[in-house]
Amino acid sequence: MEKEVHPLVREYQDWSPRSAALMDRARQVFPGGDTRASAHYGPYPLVMERGEGCRLFDADGHEFLDFMNNFTSLIHGHAHGPTVSAVTQQVPRGTAFAAPSIDQIELAELIRSRVASIEQMRFCSSGTEATLMALRCARAVTGRQKIMKMEGGYHGSYELAEVSLIPDPDGRGDIAHPNSLPVDKSIPDSVLADTVVCPYNEPELARSLIGEHAHELAAVIVEPILGSMGMVPASTEFLTALREETEKNNIVLIFDEVISLRLSSAGEQGRRGITPDLTCMGKIIGGGLPVGGFGGRKDLMQVFNPDSRETVFHASTFSGNALTMASGLATLSDFEEKDSDRINRLGEQLRRGFNGTLSQHGIRGKAIGSGSLSNIILSDDTIHDARDAMQGMIAAGHISALLHLGMLRKGIVSASRLMYCISTPMDETHIEIAITALSDTLSELRPYIEAERPGLIV
Repeated sequence: MEKEVHPLVREYQDWSPRSAALMDRARQVFPGGDTRASAHYGPYPLVMERGEGCRLFDADGHEFLDFMNNFTSLIHGHAHGPTVSAVTQQVPRGTAFAAPSIDQIELAELIRSRVASIEQMRFCSSGTEATLMALRCARAVTGRQKIMKMEGGYHGSYELAEVSLIPDPDGRGDIAHPNSLPVDKSIPDSVLADTVVCPYNEPELARSLIGEHAHELAAVIVEPILGSMGMVPASTEFLTALREETEKNNIVLIFDEVISLRLSSAGEQGRRGITPDLTCMGKIIGGGLPVGGFGGRKDLMQVFNPDSRETVFHASTFSGNALTMASGLATLSDFEEKDSDRINRLGEQLRRGFNGTLSQHGIRGKAIGSGSLSNIILSDDTIHDARDAMQGMIAAGHISALLHLGMLRKGIVSASRLMYCISTPMDETHIEIAITALSDTLSELRPYIEAERPGLIV
């Protein structure tokens, strides 16, 4: 028996027939019709044809304001003039060499001049690779095996990075000693055993756990903004506790700033005044092309020196490729502190507007985040950590998905988990358009919320 389709899902399908047809073709060549789990959503994602500034255009001829920006990586939106020019000039010169390039050196110098904790660095091809190599660095210099990561923290697509990514209430255990949970059946028990899970934003519990495992911990890795679990900012007290305890116990502290580097020229560590040992980067430093980077204390980074007797082997075919380096240098050269300050203010305006709109419509929910990074969670409880965010997602159920589809039909693109980020082509007018779209979507959605999820009504 065919499953009944929700009326609002049917409206989405009727509104996007060409995307539907293209996704039928995609399912013949890709499992589920996609090659990227994070970008997939039901009943099918829209197929985009082009982007321009802060706008996207899909296969059905719809125009959108893009508040996703390829999951925060496009700081200047789409087809940014200086970036396009740099890439266009580089293509006929060659796209990748098994050799350094001038742009590679200059981009690293620019990053080092802005992020005080980075004395030396290396480029790689993704944020995933950046965190992986930072952890290998920590293991090499400490001689220890175990890693501490935060419950709900996302550091890429490999086994250790995805431990306890989703804090399932049925298995996560006590908050003082969270269990190491596999995200799927591909995670081996050995990885779970080598991962100590720490609750986010609990400084005293973090101090206790680090003390308990200090003799076996190589590194503590943390996102200053808990990205995939609702853009929950870490408290300065929590990050300070991690810094103090790792320093006391000779454990490498790694900040994953793949997402949060955009919050200031010096990253979130600069805004908080906390210096990690290693920093992982990605997204904006490549100007829209595949990229990753990691760096920090010179003595730690020397383990990658190929002239060293005991080097950590890091070979990556497209690390520092000429095309990405040209793109990244042009992009970051055109992104200064005044630019991050301006889009951070726009992010604050977006959250205020979203929160006011949710309140006006009598819907339990809030927009949280920091600076240019925001996330709507359909809960009026305090969102302190991944467990709080998870509880909000469970309570909202399918309504979050309907809200996402409704906003798409109103011309607003966000991540399906309701993450929004700001790019430099945006101004106050674009923010107001998004706020109006949310109001219109909630008006359409409210009767279904009353019938299907009445607990979300104030």
